[in-house]
Amino acid sequence: MEKTQHPQLVPSKLFFRYEIPQTNYFFSLNWEQNVLVIKQFRKHPSKDEQIKIVPDYEEWADFWEELSVIDVWGWCELYEVKCTDACVVGDEWELYIKFKDEHVESYGYNSYPPTFREFIKVVEELTGIVVEFIHQE
Repeated sequence: MEKTQHPQLVPSKLFFRYEIPQTNYFFSLNWEQNVLVIKQFRKHPSKDEQIKIVPDYEEWADFWEELSVIDVWGWCELYEVKCTDACVVGDEWELYIKFKDEHVESYGYNSYPPTFREFIKVVEELTGIVVEFIHQE
């Protein structure tokens, strides 16, 4: 059975990318042509995933509510650790969302907004895919 779209809950734009270059890990989430396209690539290609999902009304409603709770709309544009030769190469990410009157464009290198871990959990709840976040507890 095909899920019904709910125009009042779908984003104008939703793009999230997270990667750990030294382990060849890559995750992206992109709203394209009324489906969420999820890509997850790892060092071992046999574990690569590329799927499409269509969240239902409740899943979208929960997603937007949680984004408001963690104040993703208040994130700064850039989070970055500046360092010299002693700096360890870590991860990088970017997020772009436009939903109704809300908008966020944010990215970072080895640094995150205070609620980034919660954001990762919200993405995992929406997609059903575990993101291999470098700073998991």
